Amino acid sequence: MFTSRTQSAVATPRIAALALTVLLAACGGGDGGGSHPTPPAWPGPGGDGGPTYDVVPLGIPDVYGDITRNGIADGGIVAGTSFGGAEGNPRAFLYNGSTSADLGTLGGAASFGNAINSCGKIAGWATNVAGQTHAFYYDGKTMRDLGSFGGDSFALDSNTAGLVVGYSYGPANAWYHAFVVDSRSGGPLQDLGSPGVNSLAADVNDAGQVVGYTRTADGPLSAFYYEKGVLRIIGTLGGVSAEAAAINAAGIAIGHSNLADGAQRGFVYDGKTMTSIGALAGSNFSDAVAINASGLVVGSSTAGPGGEHGISWTAKEGIVDLNTRLHGAPADLVVVQGLAVADDGNIAVRTNHGLALLKLRH
Repeated sequence: MFTSRTQSAVATPRIAALALTVLLAACGGGDGGGSHPTPPAWPGPGGDGGPTYDVVPLGIPDVYGDITRNGIADGGIVAGTSFGGAEGNPRAFLYNGSTSADLGTLGGAASFGNAINSCGKIAGWATNVAGQTHAFYYDGKTMRDLGSFGGDSFALDSNTAGLVVGYSYGPANAWYHAFVVDSRSGGPLQDLGSPGVNSLAADVNDAGQVVGYTRTADGPLSAFYYEKGVLRIIGTLGGVSAEAAAINAAGIAIGHSNLADGAQRGFVYDGKTMTSIGALAGSNFSDAVAINASGLVVGSSTAGPGGEHGISWTAKEGIVDLNTRLHGAPADLVVVQGLAVADDGNIAVRTNHGLALLKLRH
């Protein structure tokens, strides 16, 4: 039963390596991408008019945790961050379907697990012995320090070929720029530049297309789409600001943008047109944070006096409150945010009881 008193299950890093065996086999066991089967299409309507989910707790409901937009892989394997570590320091974790394993650090006290790719490799950041924060890439055995532009650095995603993206500060943390780096080569971070002062790369797909944002000083964000060495700004939904958060295998990007009246909506961008995902009835807010290969988007929208609710969106169904799709969940449980979605349709969420997996019912 999903209860706020579920005991945390903590394993050793060796369990994390074992949990990745199946995923690594699908990638040839090495650092390269390998071949992958075509992801299944988004399932058709279920008995109540749409797909339904079982709610599976991730074993850390008593402490605050986080799962980012790329924190889930097929089979319900989840990478994220728990704030219940020693002395309250954040620690990257891997959930292998039954237990949560601490991935360690780069020699310091803290680490964040930001993304797990379909090969089971994890990207994030961790502190080193000097107290600096550096991007890392965890290959199933070793947490590798990816370096920086002179200041702190943060890895936000990786693809199956081992390309890692994120952002790094320059000397004295005076500015930050989006980067891409080939984790296999051990080479330096490649600066993607910025039309403004600062930039951040949020996501990369297997074609090497990258999305993120640029920003001039403390001004509005401008969503960008980077491919074949060219970084281009993709506009807004009528307002002054937009941020691209994720991109799927087909090159479809998602994120959020202001409207002309200042309200926020999640968007889907197909390479030419930015389309609003709408919002729940009575709401003036939505956010699209993750998208899978079949075009299933997850995020959140306010739901009147009920506060924020986790949502999904597809071109076929439009926006859906995930709380209407739960099977056998406790009566007091509320999904408040959709955090990440795998190509197999499983969704990582935040609930009022803690982090959970919405496991697609077949």
